[in-house]
Formats: sequence, C-alpha cells, structure tokens
Amino acid sequence: MTDFRHQKFGNRIRRWRQDFQPPMTQRELANRIGVSNGFLAHIETGRTLPGIRTLRALAKALGIPETEMLREAGYLSTAPPKGSEQLLDDHELREFFRDDWGQLTGDEKEWLKDFVRLLKARRKPGPGR
Repeated sequence: MTDFRHQKFGNRIRRWRQDFQPPMTQRELANRIGVSNGFLAHIETGRTLPGIRTLRALAKALGIPETEMLREAGYLSTAPPKGSEQLLDDHELREFFRDDWGQLTGDEKEWLKDFVRLLKARRKPGPGR
C-alpha cells in the first residue's frame, strides 16, 4: 500500500470543503482556485502538498485564515517561538518593521513574505540534508 505523507492535511481540506455552506464539490473548489480536479483530488488524498500560492488560494476559497492553512500544511510551526521577547534582536530589522513596513505596497509585502517562506522551506530538513 502506498504511504500518502500528506493524508492528514488532505483530510482537513476535504472536511473544510464539505463543511462549506453549501458544501462544495471537488470540481467547484478546483475551479475557484484555478487547478484541475485531478490535482485537487491528489491534495485531498494526501498524494501531494500544494505550494504556497495554491494554499493561499485554498484559504481564500474556503474562508480559512491563511495562517491556519499554512500551519495545517506544515509551513508554520504550532509551537510558540522560543525567546519571543528577543525575536528581533537586530536593530535594523526592528526599525524596518516598526517604521517601514507600513510604507510598503501590498505587492512588496507579499514579495517579502514569499521570500521569508522560501528561506524557511530551504531550512527544513529534507532527504539528504
């Protein structure tokens, strides 16, 4: 029997889709997020874990907070950060997020978030690492 690594996440997507009022079919959800019905079926059975953009589209289509979707997919930790009072020790970063974050456009904020997600994904231990 094949081991579907992302089965728990796929089951969660299926439950969210079925709990939606009125319940959505796989085809309806696939159309809303711009993927094929077969790809959504692979997500729901745990054969594949979608990328960030698809996860964000799923969150929007299902009315789920994006952070919850990313957490369920394993992109965000459920544990509180250690030493959260020292989260931003770097003075330059503290100033950036205090003073400059609000001045960024929506596209610039999304680009920066995508960059941070990329860094996090690269740091995750994987096969051969």
